[in-house]
Amino acid sequence: MTKKKICFVVPEYQVDAATHFPYIFEMIARLSSDFQIRCIIERSFGSLPSLDGVELYVQQPMRFLFRVAQTKINILRARAAGYCDFYVHYSFFSAFFASLLVRIFGGRVFYWNCGLPWQYQRNWFREQFERLVYKMITFLVTGTEGIKREYAKQYNIPLEKIKVLPNWIDIEKWKVESGKWKVAEKQEELRERLNIPENAKILLFVHRLSKRKGAHYIPEILKRLQDENIVLLVVGDGPERKALELQTINYQLQTKIRFLGWIPQNEIVKYFAIADVFMMPSEEEGFPHVLLEAMASGVPFVASNIGVVSDIIPQSMRDYLVAVGDVTTFSQKINKLIFEKPEALERMKQFLARWVVRYDLFIATNKFIEITK
Repeated sequence: MTKKKICFVVPEYQVDAATHFPYIFEMIARLSSDFQIRCIIERSFGSLPSLDGVELYVQQPMRFLFRVAQTKINILRARAAGYCDFYVHYSFFSAFFASLLVRIFGGRVFYWNCGLPWQYQRNWFREQFERLVYKMITFLVTGTEGIKREYAKQYNIPLEKIKVLPNWIDIEKWKVESGKWKVAEKQEELRERLNIPENAKILLFVHRLSKRKGAHYIPEILKRLQDENIVLLVVGDGPERKALELQTINYQLQTKIRFLGWIPQNEIVKYFAIADVFMMPSEEEGFPHVLLEAMASGVPFVASNIGVVSDIIPQSMRDYLVAVGDVTTFSQKINKLIFEKPEALERMKQFLARWVVRYDLFIATNKFIEITK
């Protein structure tokens, strides 16, 4: 039986990427037994992904206009080779060109986007271009029913043109990797390397250090915590880092915070394995993979009540969602978790690990097959 063809367009691949893009390639690998897949990678750094049975068209880093031109050529080649369905991840230009192509030669374009872009002002041209793309694509794919309705409202997209595909995590793979780092010897080794006192509680922040991700709230939150024996690990980098480091000095928090820079996504599991509480004080979020990672690790969290966050977590954790910018309440919620009774924390951790199974890669793969029929 001939497999159905589908062409993926992914913005980039990097073996040690700190972004969520590696999750896309996990999905592609699983789908390769059900589809004949061509994958266009707009930018690649170093080695290529291991995707048996997948046709890879990989572009090297180059100037933007040359890269766009090369992507157009590769999309055109895919259509000439009989690929009628295109699944484009976050690339407006690729979604635009693929949509032009299928209007002429037939086919469909599925475009993934999940965020709150309407909250942030762009220049007039960019805004109009993005609205045009939303009109041209065959289907928008986004993370939850709630955000689906919001996209429909903001961009005047008919609901029947929006498909829902939740983000995912490979639960079994994560459990295996997490288990390796939860053993006492490994934890002690990592804590020693990070200069974390033996009995200190560990907070974890994993995101780009930008205002959109609430990085500027970190010092204000940290200085309000009641327990003196707390260390915050900040994984990520970005435009707010220098201001954060200066504020850390001003508040005399140097002993309480470790700036680790970007950590490859395939290594982040070990930091979740030693964390007591995860924090996400974002001003803007779509469907954050980091919350799936926290839940898969059994790490309780405090997060901004933003985007689809309240939709993807259990009801019992909604008490730990905080209005954007409310650093006082955010700190209080962290204090509550830090001082929670051990047996209550253990029940919470076990429940989170059970809850996140609904976002397993296997379930997401079946959902992908369903929405692209």
